[in-house]
Amino acid sequence: MDPSKQTLVVGGLLVDVYSNPSATDPTIPIHALFFLHGRLGSAQIPYFVNSIKTIFNVNYGSANPSPRKKDLIVVAFDHRNHGSRLADQQRNFQWSKDPKENNDQHAVDLYTIQTGSAHDVSFLIDHLPSFLYPSCERTIVEWGMGGISIGGHSTWIALSREPRLKIGIPIIACPDYTKLMSQRAASSGVPFKPPYYPDSLKAYVDANDPIKLPYRAKDRSNPFLGRKILVLSGAEDQLVPWVTSAEFVENLEVGEEGIKQVFLEEGVGHVPTPRMLHEAGLFVKQWLNDWSISAKL
Repeated sequence: MDPSKQTLVVGGLLVDVYSNPSATDPTIPIHALFFLHGRLGSAQIPYFVNSIKTIFNVNYGSANPSPRKKDLIVVAFDHRNHGSRLADQQRNFQWSKDPKENNDQHAVDLYTIQTGSAHDVSFLIDHLPSFLYPSCERTIVEWGMGGISIGGHSTWIALSREPRLKIGIPIIACPDYTKLMSQRAASSGVPFKPPYYPDSLKAYVDANDPIKLPYRAKDRSNPFLGRKILVLSGAEDQLVPWVTSAEFVENLEVGEEGIKQVFLEEGVGHVPTPRMLHEAGLFVKQWLNDWSISAKL
């Protein structure tokens, strides 16, 4: 059974909320997973909606009849300058020798979209329950976030800033913006300096990007401590190469109460594969059962 979709307008932001039509017991608490699309996409395109359906099928399909300790809702919305929020499609492009496909402001545009979506997630954690359950019909007890490509980049940023997010599932994404964009600039024949990479952007990234934070620490200075994180990437990804994420992911400390799982799919480029989405669904399944079950990668 496919999930049902309810579209809400939250402070002017269109928000799609997916749920299982049979999950109506008001006594069962809810876990809410933000799930964000990739660059040049939207929350409405078929591949993205099918990704959400996969997560629900893993958790509510006929092969999963056992009762859950929590019910699931998935929350999706368009990134800035995408879908219903589109202002200028050219500003979603990257560096290119073809003037029709080139965006000299690629580094600035990409990072502001990512950080903007992280802000939107915090905004929706604050306000979505009032729109979704105005009479306290259900209770959201935990929040999580996942996303594809730019949605995964946003997931890393949101995890580093929003303590109410308990799990993260970044898919074909990177937590090190400097390494990612310096490599992309080099491969595009663009100097990694102003005006392509302004000093003001560099200063902000150097102060706030996930890799610039104490992610190796074993104390509360580490914003990732206690988080449950599943990293899904393609070993042959040329757009977001695994090498740009490897240092961070390998050294990321989540502590005794945290979980860090990594699935690097061989022979796969910059695409969210059915295997990745299935593994994401299994990770969510563990979350809904308070980590009392295991799912092997």
